[in-house]
Formats: sequence, structure tokens, C-alpha cells
Amino acid sequence: MTRIILLLAAIFIAVAASLPSDGSHPLRPWWNAPHSSARVVGGFEVDVKEIPFQVSLSSGYGHFCGGSLLNERWVLTAGHCARTGEHGLQVRIGSSRHASGGKLIKVRAAHQHPQYNGATIDYDFTLLELEETVTFTDSCRPVELPKQDEPIQDGTCLQVSGWGNTQNANESSSVLRATNVPAVSLEECNEAYSDVGTVTSRMVCAGYREGGKDACQGDSGGPLVDGNKLVGVVSWGYGCAVPGYPGVYSRVAAVRDWVKEVSGV
Repeated sequence: MTRIILLLAAIFIAVAASLPSDGSHPLRPWWNAPHSSARVVGGFEVDVKEIPFQVSLSSGYGHFCGGSLLNERWVLTAGHCARTGEHGLQVRIGSSRHASGGKLIKVRAAHQHPQYNGATIDYDFTLLELEETVTFTDSCRPVELPKQDEPIQDGTCLQVSGWGNTQNANESSSVLRATNVPAVSLEECNEAYSDVGTVTSRMVCAGYREGGKDACQGDSGGPLVDGNKLVGVVSWGYGCAVPGYPGVYSRVAAVRDWVKEVSGV
């Protein structure tokens, strides 16, 4: 198994000082974005009004992760996107473009899940507390949340969105993109990744056996939804849309009580 992905991770961390440096998972987390960052693989352009909870997380180096608006003051993203005590983070809300439009709001505090493990990418969650209260519009509304331990039926059609790599040089990188992928059982996903790591009960997998549609670099922290319900957070995987390797997402229902404890949502 090639380890080129680890070199990409090292380069990105050196450039983007605001990103966490403790991740050592053998697979590439979605935040290892190349310089020519594009978007979701095998998807379609979408207006933010159709995904009004989608936000872009940026630092002085621009967009590097996605996130989901929970209410007027809180955003949920991936643990590897931001850690407790981190400064200089901003969230762009209400825009289909990660570099313009909508409103840019500073992050007051980042609350990484206390059990986040950079080596296994387990408990890959961070809650972002915003400095300003968000005013809801057609382009900016909160996502619904599941109940604690609420299950996801295998095969359920889910939607993932973001500004990550499309693996297609002909596709513009300026507009939000989404794709639909079916939920994959934990057993099947663990079998797929048996040679490289463990898929835990804090994770949910989605994708086609033949590949072709997936989240990719730069989509990290973004939403995986069942309708308007946030069931997953873009986390990690082997390659992008590679046959036999579904995308792995952090399962929101596994930490629903923690989300409420920290944010009140």
C-alpha cells in the first residue's frame, strides 16, 4: 500500500499552520487538500439554498474544510479540521462559493471531541462557537440532528457536499458541489478496510462498490445528510471514489449527547 498520501499530509501541514499536526492515520484524511483544490468527485453543482447549512472553514490560507451550521452560534466540523485553542479560524456562511459571497464570521472557540484520536481518526468531531449570531435566510439555515445512537439503514441514499477535489480538471472549483451515495454496513466497510485500519462504531460508510462518487480532499468536516438530517461528517478514506473503498464519515448519532452538552443544541 502506497504511502504517498503521508507526504501530501506533511506538505499541507507545513503550509497551513492552522491545521492539526497530530493525525497519523495510514490513510489520507480528507483535509490533505492539493494546491489545485476542486470539489466532490462524480457530483453536480448545487446552490447553497439547497444545502443552507453548508459552510466553509478557512484560515489565512483560504478554504480547507467544510462544516454544518447547527444553530445561530454553532458549527459542527471534523476533529482534524480544528482543535481546542486554535486561533485565526473563520466560517463563511450563506454562499455557494468558498472564497466570496455570504458572510465571513470569526470562530470564538473550537471544541475538539475529548476522545478524538489522530492515529485512528476516531471521534473525528469539533464544535465551533462563532463570535457573532447568525441571522437565518434562504441561504443560511441550521441542519437537523439525529437522536443519540439513531441507526442508518444500509443502502439509504445520502448526500455529501463540499468544495473538495473533483479529480476533473475541466470542472470549476468555484461553486459548491454535491453527490449522492448509498450507506454501507459497518461489517462491509470493515472488510473493505481490513488491510489498513479499523472502522469503529463512531463511523458510518457510504459509497458504491464500483466507486465513481465520493467526497475527496478539501471536503473534510462537511455534511453527509439523509434529507435535511446530518448523519455524518466527512472524515477519511482510501483515495477518492476508488472501487471497493467507500468513504468513511464520523457518525453524528454516536456523539449526539456530547453535541448537546457542549453547544446546547
